[in-house]
Amino acid sequence: MARALDKRGFVRLPANFIVKYTLQDDKTKTVKEAISRDLSPKGILLSLDRALIVSTKLNLEIICTKLHEPILVEGKVVWIEEITKNHAYRAGIIFTKVSPADLEFLQEHNQELSLNKILATAASNKASDVHLAVNHPPVMRILGNLVPIRTKRINSEEMKNLIYGSLSKQQIERFEAELELDTAYMTNFGRFRVNVHKEKGQIGANFRYITTEIRTIKDLGLPPVTEDLARKSNGLILVTGPSGNGKSTTLAAMLDLINEEKDCTIMTLEDPIEYLHQSKKSIIKQREIGYDSLTFHDGLKHLLRQDADVILVGEMRDLESMAITLLAAQTGHLVLSTLHTSDAVSSINRIIGSFPANQQNQIRIELAECLRGVISQFLIHRQDRPERIAATEALVVTPAVAHLIRQGHTEQIPTSIETGGQYGMHLMDTSLERLYKKGYISRESAITYAKNPEKFD
Repeated sequence: MARALDKRGFVRLPANFIVKYTLQDDKTKTVKEAISRDLSPKGILLSLDRALIVSTKLNLEIICTKLHEPILVEGKVVWIEEITKNHAYRAGIIFTKVSPADLEFLQEHNQELSLNKILATAASNKASDVHLAVNHPPVMRILGNLVPIRTKRINSEEMKNLIYGSLSKQQIERFEAELELDTAYMTNFGRFRVNVHKEKGQIGANFRYITTEIRTIKDLGLPPVTEDLARKSNGLILVTGPSGNGKSTTLAAMLDLINEEKDCTIMTLEDPIEYLHQSKKSIIKQREIGYDSLTFHDGLKHLLRQDADVILVGEMRDLESMAITLLAAQTGHLVLSTLHTSDAVSSINRIIGSFPANQQNQIRIELAECLRGVISQFLIHRQDRPERIAATEALVVTPAVAHLIRQGHTEQIPTSIETGGQYGMHLMDTSLERLYKKGYISRESAITYAKNPEKFD
């Protein structure tokens, strides 16, 4: 039987639901079970192993993982079709009776598909981010530029339905208690890192697109010394740069190299999990803050007791996480992490300066012993094609560099980087100059990111 799917009032929400149903005129009240992947506030599509007559009335119990109690509704069969010759059927059920509370849940849940449409538009346009704010249309960031999606402005109620429809009950409670929520959101066209927040008392959100493909260090255009650092047996490796400049992508590439080459145990602690890794030569376990561990500090403390060879810390956020990250790097682990700093010197100074003054000399000694290298990066618009390219700075901690850190002479480190080409080191300005001479970036872009712009005069 043909179905006018384009005429139904609601776009249906694709999901997995277990549905228990009984026929209203069945005096034995025999309970049957069916699976649905198609639910809306008006009705449901069921996959059955038996045929039902059109107009058959049903009592349905819809089990949804986001609710503690099933949804209880009454419905009526409006069409039925056989989908295989081994007696498999598909039936369209329209709801004839549903409680106001369950209807509200279905309507809010249905907003999730609208969110998916927004995110699908962003993914198809290769946007890195989607910003949602009340009284504004959704805005995409494409190659660093903000581009509004051609749709109506989202009001306060719509925004709440849009965001809450993508969250579990526990996530909503956590957000309302803390007014901030970091999580991940999975669709059939990609994975998103999500931050839900308040702005002028209204709910807002940012969705960062995370490609499912883990690119190699070479494909990302990172310096070869990045591979050398990833192959270290212990110590601390930092990837630094502003937000949205590919730090997570670089870490994923380094982790994938280790995963392919080393027989070891890799443990990650992320907020939230971004790239999903599969165990290859290594065993890899990924843990998420808020679900698998309460805090970075708690997670790191316990990771030290879990036979980890390589530890990835999504970000060193505070004094406690920095202290235990340094401890892990000093006790035989290879630790990879990120900082929101622009270069190697500011990264080292940031770590040391986070500790009380009476501890800083000891931290200099510890950092000099365990730091193996720093990769700093910016993503810059290419002028030869519509994409961005990485400009990098690379520091390898040689005995000379370790001595400068230990003695507190970090201002001399750029000189060591400039003269350390044989170790794979280079300054950001050197990378910018190379990209400019190859015609990849404009002179204006090079000057914008350069420490010494006069060299481009």
